[in-house]
Amino acid sequence: MDDAPTTARERFGNQRAISSDMFFERGTYDPATAAEGRARLAQFQGATSISSNQYFGRDEEETLSQGSDGGLLGDGSLSGLETAAREAVERIMSNPDVQNLGDSIRSGALKVR
Repeated sequence: MDDAPTTARERFGNQRAISSDMFFERGTYDPATAAEGRARLAQFQGATSISSNQYFGRDEEETLSQGSDGGLLGDGSLSGLETAAREAVERIMSNPDVQNLGDSIRSGALKVR
């Protein structure tokens, strides 16, 4: 006979919530991965907030340097973000469909007035 818990209360009594995959031990549920996640969370007990980098053990500086390749947020600085946002808005506003929409809205507003 198996020594495994036989009731859901015995198996999941301390859990706040469970998924059907956890209950039936199928699909993407992996008990080892779940245990690893619980151990990781235990490190932060009492913390008021944590970042995903802290949770996954990634270096904050490494993540910041990865974002400074001139991508979506520019060089990672506040001025780089402002420049990237300005360029994005200029690209959107230069789209002929957006210009036509703006003209249609202006025309409709003048008719209503």
